[in-house]
Amino acid sequence: MLIELRVENFGIMEEVRFRPEEGFNALTGETGSGKSLILQALDCVLGARAGGGLVRNGASKAILEGIFDISQTAERGMPETMLELGIPAEGPYLNLRREISPEGRGRVLANGQNLKLAELRRLTSLLVEMHGQHDHQKLLEPETHLDYLDLFAGTAPQAARVSSLHGRAMEIRRKLRSVQMEEHEKQQRLDFLRFAIDEIDSFAPREEEFEHLEQEKAMVQNSGRLYQDFYVGYSLLKEEDPSVLNGIEKLESILEKHASIHPDIEANVQYLRDALYSLEAVADFLRSEKDRMQFSPERLEDVEERLSGYRKLHKKYGGSTSTILSSLEDFLAELSSIEMSEEQTELLRSELKVVDAELLETSEDLSVKRRSVIRSLEQKLAEELSQLGMPGATIQVTVNRELKEKNQGRDGLKRVIPEGQNEKYVISEKGLDRVELYFCANRGEQLQPLRKVASGGELSRIMLALKTTVMEQNPVPTVIFDEIDTGVGGEVACAIGDRLQMLARHSQVLVVTHLHQIASLADRHFRISKALRDGRTFSRLDRLQGDHRMQEMARMLGGGRDSMALEHARHLLNRAGA
Repeated sequence: MLIELRVENFGIMEEVRFRPEEGFNALTGETGSGKSLILQALDCVLGARAGGGLVRNGASKAILEGIFDISQTAERGMPETMLELGIPAEGPYLNLRREISPEGRGRVLANGQNLKLAELRRLTSLLVEMHGQHDHQKLLEPETHLDYLDLFAGTAPQAARVSSLHGRAMEIRRKLRSVQMEEHEKQQRLDFLRFAIDEIDSFAPREEEFEHLEQEKAMVQNSGRLYQDFYVGYSLLKEEDPSVLNGIEKLESILEKHASIHPDIEANVQYLRDALYSLEAVADFLRSEKDRMQFSPERLEDVEERLSGYRKLHKKYGGSTSTILSSLEDFLAELSSIEMSEEQTELLRSELKVVDAELLETSEDLSVKRRSVIRSLEQKLAEELSQLGMPGATIQVTVNRELKEKNQGRDGLKRVIPEGQNEKYVISEKGLDRVELYFCANRGEQLQPLRKVASGGELSRIMLALKTTVMEQNPVPTVIFDEIDTGVGGEVACAIGDRLQMLARHSQVLVVTHLHQIASLADRHFRISKALRDGRTFSRLDRLQGDHRMQEMARMLGGGRDSMALEHARHLLNRAGA
């Protein structure tokens, strides 16, 4: 559960602290006040990518920090994951800190331990389920439907095992395919790989050398002019008669004689001493740079030749040194694979048989488990949709298998297995099944693919129904919805609020909403607003209670401080028991 989110120098947020509690937490505010920005900050804490453009103008970095209570996450594997990632335990709390520079660089810390973004996302997936403004649009992609079935069936771990086996089978097939090339093609590829490896190895590119060489080239080309300017500068400071330093020293001596009779002279004499110290350092720099600087046509020629070699490699193997070095690793791996011995090849073939057999067995078992819960899922979704103002709506979970075409070839990227009378079906990284949701909004209508017939408002409610149904089977400590109420209003909005209340019995729920019906049902109400101070815009977040909450509700009703709006707001809050 999220205990606190601290946001510093992120967008228009100079410093904001958000402290939600258990149950249903609603966030409201005017358009542009920063409602979604605070969820974007939380998303970054959870591992989303963040560019430097999000850092507040003039700030050296943005700091995003989330404190979570992880005492109820043992069953989700949090202790084991933290141990595996080397994160020290700090009682029931997990502190996640993200720092982002204006250049887009930064670091991630979990209880003080550095993490990679991928590791952070793996960790936070056990803590938070986030639904963004447009996530319900993903329901228009049938590829996502199977994931919800796995979550409801509790088969996600088995599905992950299928994906792992499928990946290993693909990898083995790629290796075997490279070994089994036609001899002429194989020889051509070997020649290219050996040449490329030798060319890159002999040149020995190093990270950042190209950039350093370009800087050195500019320095060498301008060394004559630099030498002259350094010489003039040093002469002005120390060698001319009088020099700048001599003049300041003389002035210091003159004034110092009168320090005892004039109270302000001593302070100004100190300024002169400080200036002497600083100018001496400048003079030393100019002298040392002048003495070591020389124009070398030979060095310029060497630099130009090295840069030309880099440009040649960039053109052939990638636009940067990092890409070249990555290509070298790929070439070495491929060369090793092609040159593999017959004994190694046979070992791979044996391993592939074992992997294929386990993949087939696991996929079949997974398919049986998925199909066994479909009717239950359909029934629960119908009940949820009825509660959400769609009493006649029906969702059907269709499960099919993809028949392999005869001319599909041996690409090794798709595994095929037999079923029935010599029929062959494709098995992908998600197994045998192809799942798609079919939908009709009213009784008596024909079921059609959800992606073809559902409106925006219907998609929002279907997504909420899915989330609610799935989370009853697999509770998540914190669930976040950013405008789940898109495209709805009236009694439907009240129904959505009721379902969010029910969800909040099992999980902490955070909702960004623009509907008063939903906000009135929240256990806690936060308002995000913005103000102008010293010519700059700032966001602030306040927890609303009493009259302040009623006034915000009246604003959401469109009446501001209008007495009718205030009375309606009071009625809504009283009805909700707030």
